[in-house]
Amino acid sequence: MTLPTPGAVLTSLLNTITSVPAPATSPNTAPSNPLSRLPPAIRPLLATLHVLYPTLLLPALDLLDRSLVTRVLPERAVQGETAETAENEAAAFYLVRSAAATSKRNAYAATLSAPYIVHLDAWNCSCANFAYEAFPSSVDGDEDILGAGTDVDGPAHEEAVEWRFGGTSSDGRDSGAAVPCCKHLLASLLAERWKVLRSHAVERRVSRTEMAGMVAEI
Repeated sequence: MTLPTPGAVLTSLLNTITSVPAPATSPNTAPSNPLSRLPPAIRPLLATLHVLYPTLLLPALDLLDRSLVTRVLPERAVQGETAETAENEAAAFYLVRSAAATSKRNAYAATLSAPYIVHLDAWNCSCANFAYEAFPSSVDGDEDILGAGTDVDGPAHEEAVEWRFGGTSSDGRDSGAAVPCCKHLLASLLAERWKVLRSHAVERRVSRTEMAGMVAEI
């Protein structure tokens, strides 16, 4: 019996979690944490994700709760774009800030860091933690980075896959490789894939020139 790869397990888990629709609300309902209104059946799945990434899930949700995740999209080319089309539009990239609590005379204040840039398709974050996860010091320098037997081009049928945890990265495609991740990547992924948390990401539409400037500043 062949066990699924880490990437396949995480892809299936995230697809199941993000298939849960946003809880219904009425106009008179006060804003609250949308996760508290999810059906009980989804909680074991979130617990499983927490077990797989014990140091990332709660910090990622905290980033979304603090509105520190910005979903950057290109300017609309067509003014008559429907709400459904806009909702299904993929972000060009994400900008994520981290908030560190600092104490000054027993008064706590949040200090925002410079934003990190997250590319979900390329599965990359500009933070140092992701670099450590993607290139651990324990890896043998003579080891093939792609892994034995990895096809760089990949079979033709893989081109049709819409989404995979890890994006186009080769990590997690064999039984021994984990998928590197960080709280910024996980927060961006949850905002992109799960409508329950989409509203917690700040949406910003910019021109191509502005996009280039934003990336160059990081």
